[in-house]
Amino acid sequence: MTPVEMAHRVVEKWQRATEASFFSSLEGADPGPADARVPRLPDRGSATAELRQQLAVDAVTLQQGQWQLFGWREVAVGSPPCWHRDPVCGVVIDPEQPAYRLNHRHLPDGADVRSIWEINRWTEMTRLVMHGWLNDDLDAIRTAQLWLEDWCERNAPGMGVNWTSPLEAALRLINFTWLDALIQDTPLPEEGVGPIIRETQERLAQRIVPAHAAWVWRCRSVGSSANNHLLGELAALVLTAARWPQVAAVACSTEAAWALLEAEILHQFAPDGGSREQALHYHLFAFELALQAARTVGCKAGPVYERLLHAMDFFHSAAHGKEAWDFGDNDDAQVLPSTLKRESAGAEWREWMEGKSGALQFWLGLPPALVEEEQGWRVHPDSGLVVFRKGWMARLDASALGFGNLAAHGHCDALHLSLWDGDHALLIDPGTGGYYGYPELRRELAAWTAHNGPRPPSGYRTPVRLGPFLQRRPHEVPRLELLASGALAKLTHEGLSFQRHVAVDDSGITVTDLELHGKPLTVSWIWAPECKVVKEEARTLRITRGASTWLFTVEGAGGELRSQSARVSRAYSKQETAEVWEITVAAGRLTWRVTRS
Repeated sequence: MTPVEMAHRVVEKWQRATEASFFSSLEGADPGPADARVPRLPDRGSATAELRQQLAVDAVTLQQGQWQLFGWREVAVGSPPCWHRDPVCGVVIDPEQPAYRLNHRHLPDGADVRSIWEINRWTEMTRLVMHGWLNDDLDAIRTAQLWLEDWCERNAPGMGVNWTSPLEAALRLINFTWLDALIQDTPLPEEGVGPIIRETQERLAQRIVPAHAAWVWRCRSVGSSANNHLLGELAALVLTAARWPQVAAVACSTEAAWALLEAEILHQFAPDGGSREQALHYHLFAFELALQAARTVGCKAGPVYERLLHAMDFFHSAAHGKEAWDFGDNDDAQVLPSTLKRESAGAEWREWMEGKSGALQFWLGLPPALVEEEQGWRVHPDSGLVVFRKGWMARLDASALGFGNLAAHGHCDALHLSLWDGDHALLIDPGTGGYYGYPELRRELAAWTAHNGPRPPSGYRTPVRLGPFLQRRPHEVPRLELLASGALAKLTHEGLSFQRHVAVDDSGITVTDLELHGKPLTVSWIWAPECKVVKEEARTLRITRGASTWLFTVEGAGGELRSQSARVSRAYSKQETAEVWEITVAAGRLTWRVTRS
């Protein structure tokens, strides 16, 4: 633990001891008048019929209490939702417990805090209000307000599981800022429901904004926990203080929050734009947070603006979009519900970065700069990643384990190669599975054995995972080179030196794996769940997806291809079964090839 973290522990104890009086001091605090220019709203008339229709469809199911979590899991949450219930396993966490007495990392009876937090980020209420604003549905707006009133009644400041994370409060603030702006911009009748909506919104702003903003500022992340959480907390404060300038009296000003956020953006995104978390979905999550703040302050030049352009370019290069299978952790988080569909968010963000019209362009406008898809090899040296695109897409990892002392969201994926042919995923990164509620799956999918980089047959002993978000004794940073013949990555770890060379031509991918001292090596390949794999010869596999087929061949001294099944997870908490094929060769050299058949 660093001196900064030790000091923070002392501060935390003081905060717990004084939390009741802290929240009492905020009673009656007034956020003041809202600045109608924050956030910048689009022209309602430019919305497409497709967006209006999708919002209307979503509004119906949401108001029925049928929600879709993480872009795939259909759950019944109620109307209003049960805010303290894990909608997957049904366990309810005591809302009367002070938050500091709850260990959200170990909830009872298998409850997963991430699943509870998902329904408390207020994105569904924002989605309802987006629909109400675009489609003139005041009933939907009223429903969102009633749910927020219910939330406030059942989640007193400092009480329950929804007050255990400043990032969660920050995400609520960002959504409420947009929700409030949309409601205030909605044409309301002078009689009937109109005055009710206006008066309710004023009360909600007074109940929500000061308490959330002050608590986020007071409890913002420090030390090794200051990863994407701190980005989110500061971004929320930028938006909130810009819309309600008077909130600076209990939290901070927009200028103060933005100054801190600028430093974090430059710290957490490498010069080539990659997130130092080494997790592609968290890269997008952090980028969206930073983008919201940058739009608010009008950041259009300078080092931070340039870094965000690089971050946008990095995601566009590294993400497949349609069949993502992202590297590192992925909990399918979103900041605002601004894509057309949650399940296609990655693809929609890539299209927005290309300047294509769609829901994101409606809500956010054009991207700061347009990104074009480059053909051939593209190396990201600071982030340790190289990508090939031309019919095939190949993504070779030569990155550090993760960010800071914790390496919270990184996986043991050095020298791993993910492979797509057009829209079809073939060799995959197996995903994340889950966090606190899924500890075994989390360890399994983050391990060396879940990735296809060459490794010793007996496995590695390190890094050591001490918890869901704590790893110790990381591997050295691999070396990465782009040669005329292809991409080359080298990893030295635990006295062994492995090398992977990847070459691509029109017909396929050729990979050569070496242990540079001639010691045995093992490689495991996890195929996408849609792939049917048949062993045709001793060292030849036929891969089938629908009407497409590929041949997989291996060459090396000794060893036999053997198969098993494995769990994989393309979305948070979603489990599927995939085929794994593995080989061990004695002489430390293996060449394998994937070709179209």
